[in-house]
Amino acid sequence: MQSISLLWYLLLHVLVHLADSQGLDNRCYLQTGGSAESFFVAEDAPVGSVIGSVRVHGDPGERGDISLRLRETDSPVQIAPGTGNLTLTRKLDKEGIDGPSSVYVNVICDRQRAPGDPSFVIPVNIRVTDANDNAPQFLNAPYVLNISEVTVVGTRVLQGIRAIDVDQQGPYSTVQYSVLPGPHSDYFVFINGLEGTLVLRKALDYETLTNFTVTLRAQDQGNPPQVTDTILYVNVVDADDQNPRFFDDRYMAIVPDRPLQGTELKIHPRDIMAFDQDVGINATILYTFNGVTGDYRFFEVDQTTGKVTLRRHINDDDILQPATLVVRASQHDNPDRYSLATLTVARVGTRGAEMLTFLQKDYTASVLESLPVGSVILTLLTSRPGDKKVRMWVEERGEKVGNFAVTPSGDVTLLKALDYELRQKYTFLVHATDGIMNSTARVEIKVLNVNDWDPRFRYPQYDFRISGRHLPLSGAIVGTLEVADGDFGDKISLELRGPSSRAFTINDKGEIRVSRPELLNSSTAHLVAIAMDSGQPPRQASVPITVSFPEAVGLRGSIEEPNSRPALLATVLGSLLGLLGLIVALLLIYIYKHKNSKRNRMVDDNSRDKLPSKMDNPLFGGAQFLTAGNRISANDIPTLYTATVKRSLNGVSMGGMLSNMSRQVAPAAPPKVSWPKGSIPRRVKKLSWDDENNSSSTVSPTPNGRRTELDPDVSVTPLTNHNEPSLTVYF
Repeated sequence: MQSISLLWYLLLHVLVHLADSQGLDNRCYLQTGGSAESFFVAEDAPVGSVIGSVRVHGDPGERGDISLRLRETDSPVQIAPGTGNLTLTRKLDKEGIDGPSSVYVNVICDRQRAPGDPSFVIPVNIRVTDANDNAPQFLNAPYVLNISEVTVVGTRVLQGIRAIDVDQQGPYSTVQYSVLPGPHSDYFVFINGLEGTLVLRKALDYETLTNFTVTLRAQDQGNPPQVTDTILYVNVVDADDQNPRFFDDRYMAIVPDRPLQGTELKIHPRDIMAFDQDVGINATILYTFNGVTGDYRFFEVDQTTGKVTLRRHINDDDILQPATLVVRASQHDNPDRYSLATLTVARVGTRGAEMLTFLQKDYTASVLESLPVGSVILTLLTSRPGDKKVRMWVEERGEKVGNFAVTPSGDVTLLKALDYELRQKYTFLVHATDGIMNSTARVEIKVLNVNDWDPRFRYPQYDFRISGRHLPLSGAIVGTLEVADGDFGDKISLELRGPSSRAFTINDKGEIRVSRPELLNSSTAHLVAIAMDSGQPPRQASVPITVSFPEAVGLRGSIEEPNSRPALLATVLGSLLGLLGLIVALLLIYIYKHKNSKRNRMVDDNSRDKLPSKMDNPLFGGAQFLTAGNRISANDIPTLYTATVKRSLNGVSMGGMLSNMSRQVAPAAPPKVSWPKGSIPRRVKKLSWDDENNSSSTVSPTPNGRRTELDPDVSVTPLTNHNEPSLTVYF
């Protein structure tokens, strides 16, 4: 068959090439040169999608040269008019449930403008591929498991769990099993995730848990996977793993006066009775004495009721001391399951015959959790108060021993501090015995709450930043505070305080919201959150909060609220700065005018050829050189200048020069003038009055026509051409 198809393909291929080479019409031939088309489509492809296009020579449009149509009228695909596209009209399904799993159609191609040409039939095969569109389904679900409480851990308890996925073989149909997390999910586990066999991984106890449920899950390997859950109902079957138990461990009976055979004894604190701890079995209990000789010969116990009667008459010399009998309670179906109790029998008038019992069988007290350790909670009274032979002790069943104690006088005291948040009620038994008789009372202590915890914030402070460039709208959440109270049942109320608190609100969940954004006039708001609990008396705590807004908030606040405090403060500061500037300007004007007036006065003094009354200059010997009586006139200056220059040029020392100057200025015993010690440097700079007409000065001409003074120790300085004297200082 394959050889025939290959031969047909080659023949058609040759004909197509011959037609092309001879210019024949190749319309309606496939562009691939084949004789059929094949397409693949996923089963989850939506209706209306294009699954492929028939590639033929020719144009199937409205004005084209070919036309395409389907031979089948009930096909799940159709050809879109004017195209070669195959469009899906019905859902496909690889499993063949919701639609066909494969499609085979024939496309008819007709050549236009060639009425005599026959139609071409193009077979089209559409193959449907698998998709993960089916979830695993459990068989015979839900499941019920009856299991004995004595089943050994590791036992395979259920092997019939199975789920089927109808997807094609592969990852979409491979099922994996698991036990979903839950209250009792730790009791079972699947031995293998790909196998539905459950294994017991934790011991069961009928007396603790009689029945429960577990959720099982089956999922395939798709991405994402398909899952299905079911319930496993577990019934724990009671097993005979518990011994019978007496309601009391010790019993007491008094033999009446003149006891006769068959007399029933009155048992305290109640009739002898035991029960099977295997509640599911609840076997019948049989009662017997654990002996037959000695004092046992006087008494008889009923096997089914436990009543004790006198077997024989008791003489006066019989049972002079209290007799202790051991009672045995055993299961009828299993004698190996039994328990023992004691029965003390005494005669009236003998030691220990007086009954020992609590005046109440149940005691109740309520105390504050702040009760100090060592305090007396309540007092238990017995029928024999003050009897030093009576001993009492506390039995706290299922609890840590040591919370309470009882004194010989019956005072129940506190040994450990109470905490309402940890436990609100304590129940325990108090036993009393004198060595022969026993009595038991039940005590219930209720703990009352005390408000001993302050509210606590999660963080010591909160900083919230509002992003964006605009002011948040009213009702926008700024942040959330987390606060808790250690007192059980206390409710916390929150309140905002501070300069910016009017712009915000806070609810009991701790959510801070903007309530009045128009009150915000700064980019930073400072708040204080107050948390108060509902205890009596109430307690409170606080935490600082900083809220940072965009800078535009501060600018907006200054523009919108010119009468606000910040704007007023800015106005006051501006006024102060302006006043300060005015004062500085007035001071500058005053100083300027004062200097001008002083300069004018000095000019007036110089114009009158007067020097200041005092001159401080080390060159002239300080302020004492010239006094008001020794003034130098303008006519004396040339003489002083000439004498100074001549002396200096002749090698006279500076001290001699100054001495000569002093003699010329003040001939009548002038004050001695000298430089301060150490103030004259090694090379003395000359201070001279230059006179161009003085022939005693030694000068030399310079290149520019000016003359300079010749001095071997100083630099050359130009001399002026003016006739008036000038002062030249050499540094």
